[in-house]
Amino acid sequence: MLVPMTKVHVIGHRRQLQATLEALHRSSSIHLIDVTEDASVTLPPLSADDDQLQQIEDLRYLKARIDGLLALSDDLPSPVVPAPELGDLRTEIDEIAPRIEELAYELTRLETELETLPRHVRSLERLVPLLPELTQLEGYDTDAVILDARHAATLGELNVALNELLAGNFEIISGQVDTDTVGAVIVTPKSAKTDIQSLLGRQQVNRVRLPHRYESVPFRDAITMMKRRLTELPIEITSLRERISDEIRRHPGWITASVSLAERLEQLTALRHLGATSHTFVVSGWVPTPQLAKIAGIVADVGTGEVIVETAPISPDERPPVLMSNRSLARPFEPLVSLLSAPQYGSLDPTTLMMIFLPLFFGMMLGDVVYGLLLGGIALYVRRRTRDSSPAVSEFSKVFLLAAIWTVIWGVVFGEVLGDLGHRLFDLEPIWINREEALQPLLIFSIAVGAAHVTLGVALGIWTAGRMRDRKKLGTSIGTLLALVGLMSIVGVAVDRLPDGLMTPAVAVVVVGTVLLIAMEGPIGLLTGPLELMGLTGNVLSYLRIAAIGIASVYLARVANELGSLGPLWLGVIIAGLFHALNLALGVFSPTIQALRLHYVEFFGKFYEGEGVPFEPFGPLQRKE
Repeated sequence: MLVPMTKVHVIGHRRQLQATLEALHRSSSIHLIDVTEDASVTLPPLSADDDQLQQIEDLRYLKARIDGLLALSDDLPSPVVPAPELGDLRTEIDEIAPRIEELAYELTRLETELETLPRHVRSLERLVPLLPELTQLEGYDTDAVILDARHAATLGELNVALNELLAGNFEIISGQVDTDTVGAVIVTPKSAKTDIQSLLGRQQVNRVRLPHRYESVPFRDAITMMKRRLTELPIEITSLRERISDEIRRHPGWITASVSLAERLEQLTALRHLGATSHTFVVSGWVPTPQLAKIAGIVADVGTGEVIVETAPISPDERPPVLMSNRSLARPFEPLVSLLSAPQYGSLDPTTLMMIFLPLFFGMMLGDVVYGLLLGGIALYVRRRTRDSSPAVSEFSKVFLLAAIWTVIWGVVFGEVLGDLGHRLFDLEPIWINREEALQPLLIFSIAVGAAHVTLGVALGIWTAGRMRDRKKLGTSIGTLLALVGLMSIVGVAVDRLPDGLMTPAVAVVVVGTVLLIAMEGPIGLLTGPLELMGLTGNVLSYLRIAAIGIASVYLARVANELGSLGPLWLGVIIAGLFHALNLALGVFSPTIQALRLHYVEFFGKFYEGEGVPFEPFGPLQRKE
């Protein structure tokens, strides 16, 4: 459900401004409104003076330095130590930060070396077979180049150029190093080093460039040194990381300071939202109606009679922010509802409906007892492992836990245990239909589910339009409902599920609904009305994907069982296990995507009003998470 909002003005004497801001910030219960956007506030906006602007810049700089240092550690302590005073904090940072930053620079250099050295080793190892003994002679330089095999003719051009420059006092040894690459080693006098490098640059030849410490070392020795260095680097990197973490752990107050600075900055930047004169200030904002008494009590404690809270009028063009509040079972579905945009204030919050239908559709598509148990086990494992480290992931795992429960239930209904393995081993029979054989009933069932779901969406659209007093949407929704009911009745008569006498009334209802759709759109309705009717039919038929994905899962499970029955038992178990694992992975991904699509396109499109403004409380960061 959407929490009702009340617009308030907090009005007080200017000397109580700072205390009021701190109290409101601690409460984390008010969504601030910029007074320049609130026509009911007549006071001019409060302008920050030079001292406040300088303070904001100083605090931002200090927080950025602290956050940059904290980001260098992988093992931060819990923020339980009080933050140092600002002066002491600045002194600590100025004294300690250069040392930590120097260690961090060295760490980056080592990590870069660890990343690049293997590429140099691979390049040299490909060229080793081409290296002549001449490379060990004094007075000569060795340059290695690698070319794409398509450009091997460049070596001929290079040979001609070198001959003109050195009069034959050089050597080029080339060869195919792999199917696509030609390598070459060029031995030239050291005295011509500058001219050689210039020539190679003009020829656009890709030289193998080694790190500085290996440039003057023979290639074979360089490979040995690089491999030895690759075994040393991880040890040095680990040691350096531990030194950085140790330095940061000695100052646990920095974590608390980062949070405190963020909160102080939020209070200072909030000043631009306020209205004020030399004696009075006003804070305009939205408060969840159930917390109105709490805000009034907090403000009353700031100053006796000097600060008050009053309810403010809401103009027709104002859009209150949206705060969703649902029971614990439905709460994990709130991010899915808001994935495209938050619901508009005053409209319907479909979180509970998604909690009911999304796992239900998921279970219809996957529908296997063992798959459901495995998915449930994985969801429970993720929930326990992430409860402390990532509460959001832990909470979201409830979505797949509910989906797993419905998968088991539908698995029992369809009689599926790893596909048809339950039937093969235990003569397990479905309670209702065998999805592998009863294709027509399954398709009819999917269409019926779609018709019911879309009809519910259209009915909710009527309710939402009536509540928001949107006459055009109300008429369109009523016309859509009439057309949908009429079409379903026609189909029911056609398949002998309804009496033949209902055909004429059903056609009449479709006509009335279509006429209403056309009337709501005006002249263009002559085109959009029939298109809306066709789209409505497509919405219902779209639910056939429930049957299609389910059948695909059934047949893939059967293939796994068929392959598993061939050959030795141990090999069959491995092959069947791999195929069932693949089927489970696909059976989690596809039903999730398709169930979401059925909600976003076919269901939400009938009633959901998005583009809501999320409620963002002015308060401590940890309360907003």
